[in-house]
Amino acid sequence: MSSAETLQAKDVSQMLLDKTGKALLSGDFETFEQCFALPHTIDTPDRKTILKTQSALRLMFFKVVADYRDRNVTDIIRFCEVAEYKDLTTIEATHISHMMAGSQRVIEPYPGFSVIKYIDDRWQLTATQYAVDNETNVGRALKNWDQDADNAAAPIGTAE
Repeated sequence: MSSAETLQAKDVSQMLLDKTGKALLSGDFETFEQCFALPHTIDTPDRKTILKTQSALRLMFFKVVADYRDRNVTDIIRFCEVAEYKDLTTIEATHISHMMAGSQRVIEPYPGFSVIKYIDDRWQLTATQYAVDNETNVGRALKNWDQDADNAAAPIGTAE
């Protein structure tokens, strides 16, 4: 890939990071939802979860929003580090996330990896991987997923 294509892939990734970060901080599910294709796979070191329905995505969104509020997160700073086209409609990208409460760091920065696909005339996230444990925002949202989701989503293979 040429450097122009790499910059364009980074721009797509950064746009999605910025848009989803703002949506999480403001509780704007409709904007957040537009950035995701279903099914959406979330991988952490502890588990793999597939969100197959809008209700599963909504539940995950509001669990993360609630965790941010509980931790007084005022800013989500995410930077795309590397992004490249795998084909004309697929980008793979890595980023670093920083969660801040004012000028204080809430948790240590952590890396993420995303698969982004061009579907229905827009770029959408189809899979994300987070190097997080059960004490970080996504990890905490997934920690009790089986009982909280009310069958909206569960570990791989069981969500509808």
